[in-house]
Amino acid sequence: MPYNRIYLKLTGNSTTGFRMPKMVFSRQFAAGDEIFRLGDHARNAYIIERGEVEISLLRDGEKVVIATLGQGEIFGEMSMIDDAPRSATVTAAADTEVVVIQRSRFQQPLKTSDPLMNMLLRVVLTRFRDAQRQLSGMRAKSGEIDPAMEEIRTLAFHRIQVEKDMRQGLEADEFELHYQPIIRLESGLIAGFEALMRWRKNDGDMVSPMEFIPLAEETGLIAELGRWALRVAIQDHGRFANRYRTAFPDLPMPFMSVNVSGLQLSELSEIDQLEAIIKESGVDPAHIKLEITETLMVQNPDHATKALNKIKELGVSIAIDDFGTGYSSLSYLHQFPLDTLKIDRAFVNNMDKSQNSGRIVSSIAQLALAMEMDIVAEGIEEKPQMDALRELGCQYGQGYYMAKPAPADAIMELIDSRPGW
Repeated sequence: MPYNRIYLKLTGNSTTGFRMPKMVFSRQFAAGDEIFRLGDHARNAYIIERGEVEISLLRDGEKVVIATLGQGEIFGEMSMIDDAPRSATVTAAADTEVVVIQRSRFQQPLKTSDPLMNMLLRVVLTRFRDAQRQLSGMRAKSGEIDPAMEEIRTLAFHRIQVEKDMRQGLEADEFELHYQPIIRLESGLIAGFEALMRWRKNDGDMVSPMEFIPLAEETGLIAELGRWALRVAIQDHGRFANRYRTAFPDLPMPFMSVNVSGLQLSELSEIDQLEAIIKESGVDPAHIKLEITETLMVQNPDHATKALNKIKELGVSIAIDDFGTGYSSLSYLHQFPLDTLKIDRAFVNNMDKSQNSGRIVSSIAQLALAMEMDIVAEGIEEKPQMDALRELGCQYGQGYYMAKPAPADAIMELIDSRPGW
């Protein structure tokens, strides 16, 4: 009999409450087991991790195998997409393990997609089914595989495998935070830190944030990762603050910047989770800065107004991250309770090499100063950039010229060294 290997995590406590578990299924079937049969209701699709399956139909009362699928191939997807009964029977031809793509995992992206794309998907699916009925068996006979389809299948399998690894990695404490100092440009001394998420797998390999952050956004895991990051960053901030008092007794306490996904703010109840973490820590909220991207504000201004006002009630400050790279609508800046504007590194890196980049940085700085917002310039890699930003009136900066992101222990040593730039 087949059995499920289920990775299950319940999160929450007396303060935050329990949430529904997140599950990633790997199902195993022995050779000869039926995975589903013709006419069954379609609940899931499957990707083969190992083993082999046969897809068959009944013709004149006899079983006819129309295809054999192996590692990395997907089956059951068409019935899942159009919510139709299974059009064939699938049987394990050998001991087989599959990753389950739950229908609920697919429905939300489909509902929120462009209506035209939704319609085109279903038209293509209908035509594909018609062609499949006419040509069933030809693939098995010819043995040919469409290279484009093979590439798509490989990419999909990789993404689902990364999602599965991410969930297991969170349970196995594979994620960690690195911190990049944010410098007060006037004095050249540390003013705060930005917490940056890193994923170091148990085998020592590092997974790029450019790979796992977008996937975490798509799957919804970013909310759980975001809460984890806030909790850990606040804990480490307490350690940094104690060292900072000794190293810089005459300076105000440093702040901690933590990135918050727009998905975390899509439900106001998630802000209650963030509030519970902050209150539970006992830290002064005034030392916490939450960084958001402008996409949230442009896509749903009404909800953004409620969400950001609710965040401000926590006592934290709010920064808009990577300003100038997205929609950059000036109309929303005065509508929301923003405290800090972060100039994207793409402009800062080129401000002394490109007149256009220099003008953009100058314009953004003047705009922020006119609105009495703090400015953080990202991506400072050379001293002339730092000097130019000082002249423009930018209050803060961060970049490799001052310090690269580093683990908490390395940051403690950096504070002890009383650096200045």
